[in-house]
Amino acid sequence: MRSALQSQPVGFVAAIAVTIVVQNPVLDDRSVSLFLRELQRGVACDDRPAVSALVQFPLTVFAGGVRIPISDAATLLQNYDVVFSPALKTLISQAAMPARGRSTSSAASVTFTADFATIGVDAVRIEPVGGGLRITGITLPLAVSAAGSAASVRRGAGRAPQRLILGVGQIQRTGALAPGERDAYLLSATKNQRLEVRINGVSGRDIVARITSIKSRAPIDSRAHDGVRIWIGRIPEDGDYRIDVVRLAAGGAPRLPYLIVVSTR
Repeated sequence: MRSALQSQPVGFVAAIAVTIVVQNPVLDDRSVSLFLRELQRGVACDDRPAVSALVQFPLTVFAGGVRIPISDAATLLQNYDVVFSPALKTLISQAAMPARGRSTSSAASVTFTADFATIGVDAVRIEPVGGGLRITGITLPLAVSAAGSAASVRRGAGRAPQRLILGVGQIQRTGALAPGERDAYLLSATKNQRLEVRINGVSGRDIVARITSIKSRAPIDSRAHDGVRIWIGRIPEDGDYRIDVVRLAAGGAPRLPYLIVVSTR
């Protein structure tokens, strides 16, 4: 008895074969090398849309103990400086294909399995997707040079606060702080509105949030003055409020990643 596939016209079988080839690109040295050069070019030129076009969404980024969900290109662009950290950019710039017949133990070497390629120790995972190659996973390397850490502190000290457009609902932002560094966020809220601020992905009081009224220049309460991982309460009056995310830990990784979740109702 002939199989269902054998009974189909030749053209039908050929169409299936073409579809399989299109949907399953070859993961070989040449395709990965071309993809790597394109990624390196985009990162070096800070061409963020071009880099985003190389990513498969949704994407999950792992930064220390923080799991950062990146739902689409707009979210990636919003968090680009955190995802493509100085350490990751350096790793990508140094990434190199292994020489034929040789193995390499370089931290930035590209390695292959049957299904995917990686830069470093799974820092950037590359897989065949829909006729091409895409980044399907990122695990941030936390090590940066001492000079890079110092530069980060200087840049962090001068960063302008980010405005959170929220109304009623929830919003998340990611960041990574060097010792002594802070990120600032601005939020408009109304009297008696319930505000909840959470800092996730850190230990103890390594990173805390402090909440201050722009109008009175005073903290909402004593806990908001001291800095906490979780603050829940009512807004005392209409106006703008500043949320400072501050790294208190002097030791540990050169840059500690965090996830801040702000919700109002």
